[in-house]
Formats: sequence, C-alpha cells, structure tokens
Amino acid sequence: METQSAIKKDVHQVITKWEGKMHFTSEVNEHTIHLDKLQQHGGDNFGPRPKPLILSAIGGCAGMEIMGILDKMRLKIDAFEMEVSGELTDTQPKMYKEIILKINIKSAATEHQKIERAVHLAIDKYCGVIAMARMFASLHTEINFVN
Repeated sequence: METQSAIKKDVHQVITKWEGKMHFTSEVNEHTIHLDKLQQHGGDNFGPRPKPLILSAIGGCAGMEIMGILDKMRLKIDAFEMEVSGELTDTQPKMYKEIILKINIKSAATEHQKIERAVHLAIDKYCGVIAMARMFASLHTEINFVN
C-alpha cells in the first residue's frame, strides 16, 4: 500500500507498515525503526515499544540543541550523557505525566555556568520535541557535572 501526497517544506512524514503480529516498521529519514511488543503481549520483541521512543526523541532533540549551542559558544566538553525517564498516568490511555531529563556532563570546572546556560537555552527555547512534550507532561531537568 503506497501513500502518495505532496509534502510541504515544514511537514514531516513517516511510513509505518505492519510486519505481522505486533511488529511494525517505520521509515524515518531513510532509516528503518522496528517497533514491537514483548512476547507476553503478543509480539516478538523485534524493537522498542512506541512510548519510550518519545523519551528517545526528547534526549536526541535536547542533545543536538545543547551540542549546537556549545559549539557556537566554542565550549569543549569531555563527555555528555542524558537519562530520560517518564512516569505514566494510572488511567487509559497511558501517557507520560512527568518526564525527568538528567544530564551528565564532564568538562572543565570553569565552564560550568556557561554550559548550564546553554542547556537551559536548548531545552527552554530550541528543542521542539520538549515543547511538544510539555503539552502533556511536566518536565524536570537535572544537570550533573562529573569528574
């Protein structure tokens, strides 16, 4: 089944196809993502479940924006890692009600204040995925500087 449509400049499109049971593939920017459920839920665990991909998108968007700002500021870091977790609602449909973004950065101590500014600028102004997520969940950010 082919989908034909005129894609506007600022419109994103993915094609998601059923592969059998609970397995789907999604074509995103010329890359294939497999989505599936666990075996106990009717799948074969060929890929992640959809909701955690939202958390992955938050981490990817935030990370790219942070690194872009740090690059423009000509700030160098030694290591950068994010842990994104989400707490689901108790009622159906299950949605994230709270998202926690923990950022671990290794850098020179003299740069910490500038890096914090870059992080807050990225997550408060430039990351569109975080802006969308704030429409359904509260977001908490924690910045840790590691040795």
